[in-house]
Amino acid sequence: MAPSGRDPAGSSAETRAAGAPAPPRGVAELRDDVLIDLLTLHLYGRPPAEPSLTALVEELARRGERRAMPLLLRACRIFADETAGQAAPELLAALGALGRIGVAEAGEPLAGLVSEGRFGPAGTAAAVAALADLRHRGAAGLIPGLAAHPEAGVRKAACRLAAALGRPEDLEAVLPLATDPDRTVARAAALTLGRLGHRPAKGALEELLVRSTPSDLPLVVEALLPVADEDTAVVLGRVAERSDEAGRLAIAEALGQLGQLPAAVAVLGRLARDVKPSVRLAVAAALALHEPDERTGAVLGALARDQDAAVRAAAEEALKAYEAGW
Repeated sequence: MAPSGRDPAGSSAETRAAGAPAPPRGVAELRDDVLIDLLTLHLYGRPPAEPSLTALVEELARRGERRAMPLLLRACRIFADETAGQAAPELLAALGALGRIGVAEAGEPLAGLVSEGRFGPAGTAAAVAALADLRHRGAAGLIPGLAAHPEAGVRKAACRLAAALGRPEDLEAVLPLATDPDRTVARAAALTLGRLGHRPAKGALEELLVRSTPSDLPLVVEALLPVADEDTAVVLGRVAERSDEAGRLAIAEALGQLGQLPAAVAVLGRLARDVKPSVRLAVAAALALHEPDERTGAVLGALARDQDAAVRAAAEEALKAYEAGW
């Protein structure tokens, strides 16, 4: 039975009209029920010419349509086989949609498919990524086997799952991957170890921070926070000098979470003179998380005279809290 309550072939006039030719409207303009009925046709033997299964899946994922979950799991079973080491686009689309829609009930059957070895390496990696997105704690038992998998993509996905679950018990499985011969796996392991609070990973993460591209920087900063110290604040300050706006924003936010470290306050003081109002605003928000003292109060005082109204307002609000604490 279709999740929408109609028979698998679809019973609405609009769906029957879409059974052979292309639908009269674009996928994004179709109602949720019609999208589900069309996907049902694809999966139960009467596929319409258009729209494609992947287009339907992606649109349902964009809408967060939870009723699609049983159909997405069926698609995973139908398209599980891989050809020449490549997973079917339909499988990858369905797995990605399961993670994006976030229906917790999908975790157990999806973990079962992985445990049964229903997917090839590429499909397994994508399925484990979906389990990470779902934060399905029932998949924790898969991590040791995934971490020892011969394919690098699966080992990398094991790191992602361990990071998402945040269980200290998984350190033992992830630790050997920090020296994995595949650099992408070693990087993923370092990020996971940081998120799990494994302090010996701090050095590797600081090296990653220095070498990070602008798009990677926020991820590394986030992984560093649980193991950061005074030296980390100094490294963050050096990296901020060559970072783009998004990177400086991430660094300002991280420095706020580091607490009352002198080096953190010093770097925030420099960022308080940033040319971008968004960064100065992030500095005001970061300093508001600190305990009140003369250094942080001085920086906020300068920001309270900022030319940007939003920055001034944020700094003044933080100063009021500071004055109450002094």
